[in-house]
Amino acid sequence: MPLPPILAGRAGRRARVFDTGAATRRGTTRPYSVRTHRRFAALLALGLCAGASAEDYLAAPWLLYRDANPFVAAGGLPFAPPTIAAGDRWRVDAAIAASNTEIAFAGGGERLFYDMEIHEARIAVTRSFGEHWVARATLAGTRFGGGFLDSFIEDFHRAFGFTNGDRGRLGGNGHTIDYADSRGDTLALTRARSGVAPLLLDLAWRAPADGHEWLVGATLKLPTSHASPLLDDRAIDLSLWLAAQSTAATRLPWGLRAGLTRRGDTDLLPRRAEDLVAFVDATLGYSLTSQWSVAAQYQWHDAPYDSAIPMLRAAGNLSVSTAWRARAGWTLRAGLVEDLPARHAQDVTFFVGLSL
Repeated sequence: MPLPPILAGRAGRRARVFDTGAATRRGTTRPYSVRTHRRFAALLALGLCAGASAEDYLAAPWLLYRDANPFVAAGGLPFAPPTIAAGDRWRVDAAIAASNTEIAFAGGGERLFYDMEIHEARIAVTRSFGEHWVARATLAGTRFGGGFLDSFIEDFHRAFGFTNGDRGRLGGNGHTIDYADSRGDTLALTRARSGVAPLLLDLAWRAPADGHEWLVGATLKLPTSHASPLLDDRAIDLSLWLAAQSTAATRLPWGLRAGLTRRGDTDLLPRRAEDLVAFVDATLGYSLTSQWSVAAQYQWHDAPYDSAIPMLRAAGNLSVSTAWRARAGWTLRAGLVEDLPARHAQDVTFFVGLSL
């Protein structure tokens, strides 16, 4: 497979981020002034400082998110633990998300050209069985394509003083993921593609304690689509995990989890795929007013592939969100996700969710 122009002659022993000069991606402009950037930053900070009352906010504020990098999301890495309020039998969560990444690497006999926006509409249904058992099913429709976030993200990064890295410098078409290595693994996605993401089934046993509860759980990933290995890697994965989370009324609801995923036979870079992937999640919320809350969530996972390319190795995601809880019981949440450390996961993800 010939190298794209941006990658020609750039391979080395260590993976590195490309810097190809000042070439600008078509259509990329800077429509906002510095004053507008400052106003946007101030409004976002104000929105994220809204918070639900301690009397109403009884559960850990887990966000329905995991690493959106398709090299990870095509597998069975679990979402945050299922939660349901005491006395409730059903919970339904729906979320839409858009993530965008533009980056390139080469080194160690590998190269990756990644210029893609991913849109996802996800639903999760949670059911409690008695005092101790809770189950959840999670499914999504996903679309890979050019999207609309490039210019906005570049301005967002400038507003907060973040680097844009490779953004606006690769000269790609906005819908390409192209990987190859010296072992013979190749993968090319060069046009828009849609399909159903893998089905994830969670089952957990809850042990109530003083102001919190322990959860011992398992997550089973089942394949659903043949559209592309980047959408579903066709493996059957099993994860085992242990979590603890607050249950008492508090201004600082929290949750912690650690686990291990055993991967099945994957169609996605099978010669480099690791059999076991460890993961750790943590969340912390804060309530300020009677109906508004804020939350932060950090998720880390071990390397899913034996690779020198950062996006195929260990990665972390930091999510921040604000939520409004209606007195009728439903909650509307919006937020964003940044890769931390940078260039190891999807660059930026924006999401809006509804919980019933």
